[in-house]
Amino acid sequence: MKKTTVVLSVSMMLVIVFVFNVFAEPLIKKFARPGPKPGLYYSGVMVGKTYYVAGTGDGRPESPDESYAVKTKRCFASIQRSLQMANLDLANVVQAWVMLEDPEAVKDMTAAWKETFPTNSPARTTFSVANIPGPSQMEITAIAYSDLSERKIVGPKDLTYSLGVLAGETLYVSGRGSSIPGSGQPETFEEQARQAMKNMEHALTEAGLDFGHVLWSNIYLDSYDNYGVFNKVYSEFFDYGNEPARITVFVEGIPGGNHVEVTCIATTDLASRRIVRPASMKYGPEEMAPTASPGVWAGNTLYLSAQTGYIPGAGIETVDLEKQFHQMMQNHLDVLEEAGLGFEDIVSANVYLRNINDYDLMNIYYPEYFRVNGPGVRTCFQPNHGSAKNDVRVKSTFIMAGERK
Repeated sequence: MKKTTVVLSVSMMLVIVFVFNVFAEPLIKKFARPGPKPGLYYSGVMVGKTYYVAGTGDGRPESPDESYAVKTKRCFASIQRSLQMANLDLANVVQAWVMLEDPEAVKDMTAAWKETFPTNSPARTTFSVANIPGPSQMEITAIAYSDLSERKIVGPKDLTYSLGVLAGETLYVSGRGSSIPGSGQPETFEEQARQAMKNMEHALTEAGLDFGHVLWSNIYLDSYDNYGVFNKVYSEFFDYGNEPARITVFVEGIPGGNHVEVTCIATTDLASRRIVRPASMKYGPEEMAPTASPGVWAGNTLYLSAQTGYIPGAGIETVDLEKQFHQMMQNHLDVLEEAGLGFEDIVSANVYLRNINDYDLMNIYYPEYFRVNGPGVRTCFQPNHGSAKNDVRVKSTFIMAGERK
């Protein structure tokens, strides 16, 4: 009788586990609008309570003299349609990146931004770029969070855009330039770089965090010549070997007379923060060795540093786009395999092209890596008009999601 009871109990447990696995909510949900290639490109991806929106352009202008205020509203109308597929709204947005082809368009864009977010504005990072794909002249990428009760503004609530937004255990910080509050810009670039980092530190402090909580930092520079100086300053703020993942983008311009802008994503849960560093990247990519970790976990989200087509120990050996692209993806794969993930776990991608004319070719190579489950969302643009003094034709960074190894 006792044996029968044990057998029945075990059987019942197996049934419960089976039912849970069948009906449990999947970690990743992908949303695609109807189109000629459904499932190839997605407009939104939900991971738990976090929703990633694809880079959204303003489309074809309605008239030759169309203002950037109109373009901005059209971008947000498209973003809202993506959010609605996941039963969300613009009020759920926690962070946005705004890319403009016209550096003088910030004023018009900001006017439309204020109309879109009259209160409780998300964090925002803005810069000008060389080219947006297609006829669009601006592009907006956003992250949203489904639980508004866990969405909290960091710092003053009456700013055009928030200093930062805390969503659950994740802090999204706005782009921080080098201005000294109430005192203008420091004189030298080194001082400007240090001030930008201090401004980001202020945002972290307002949320009760510090640089040790940072998972992923985005650095925007308007001059390649300042790269080495910035790396020197940046490394002062992080413990060697424990840096966040990082992407550095050389852009056409940064608003407000800034030559540097920094932004980041951080976690309140230090216990869940873990560095991923494969053997092939023991010291990191060339030029970035002291300043970035290849990947950083937080919960079930993995943030990856930018990779290019460099060959470990050899650098960039070819200017051929296809070869650089495949080597870049192999470099990412080295990090993913160390983390126990694959390309099917990508939820958000940023791809930067040296020349927008490579866009169509890149779109031939890109889908080859997503034959199993399709890619996540993606943002792509040409950051500058050839100011980077290297042979890199393509660079990318990813946000992943999956069970930790």
